Amino acid sequence: MSASRVLALSMVIAAGLALCATPASAHTDLGCRPNHTSNAYFKLSVKRALLSCDVIEFGMTGTEALDPDGAEFAVWGPDNFQGLVRTSPGEYTVAWKGDHAAGAKWCASFVGDYAELCLTT
Repeated sequence: MSASRVLALSMVIAAGLALCATPASAHTDLGCRPNHTSNAYFKLSVKRALLSCDVIEFGMTGTEALDPDGAEFAVWGPDNFQGLVRTSPGEYTVAWKGDHAAGAKWCASFVGDYAELCLTT
C-alpha cells in the first residue's frame, strides 16, 4: 500500500473516531444544565436528545442507603406528569420517556414527601 493511501486511510479513521466522540461532549458544548443530581437515597438523571438539551428520559437510581428491598417514590415533572417508581440500591428505573424541551423541573421523593430532590434541566 502506498504512503498516500495509508495517510488517507488514517485520516478517514481519525475523522470517524472524532465523529463518534462528538455526541458525548455535545451536551456540554451546547451549554446544557447538569444531567443528574443526588442525595443520600437516590440519584435523579435525565437523558438528552442527541444534538440538543431536550430531555428524552427521566429516571432514578437507588443508593446503598435504601433498604435492600428497595423503596417506592413519587415522581413528578412538567406538563403535570406524576407517577410512582420503585427502585432498589444500584438499580436504574425509567420514570418517564418522551420528548420535552430543556428548562423543566423534574422531582422525586419517598412516598410521603420525604427527601425531596429536584433537577432543573
